[in-house]
Amino acid sequence: MSGGRPTKYETRFCSLVVEYMADGSSLTSFAADIDVARSTINEWMAEHPEFSEACARAKAKCAAWWEKTNRTLAASGTGNAGACKLGLTNMAGEDWREKSEVSHNVTEEMAEWLGSR
Repeated sequence: MSGGRPTKYETRFCSLVVEYMADGSSLTSFAADIDVARSTINEWMAEHPEFSEACARAKAKCAAWWEKTNRTLAASGTGNAGACKLGLTNMAGEDWREKSEVSHNVTEEMAEWLGSR
């Protein structure tokens, strides 16, 4: 038997988190809505595979909301594009992060020269 406070986790949170985040809300906001800390959400994801999967689906719905909002802003020329960009990079970073790639090529001669210094 483990000590400590009993968990507040309920299986119904799986469907609730997906529904909650479908309007662009975050996991942190969901945590606040159900009166737990954001770190508790992380613990539940680690302990309950079904909740982890639900959170992944919820994040996808959240990202979709931000994408649709961004397309609406782009088409209408209204709203706050900066706020939408922030939402996309934070909620859908794999698809929307800004990245730059740098490639370094070192010739054998250069490597020898660097090694001799």
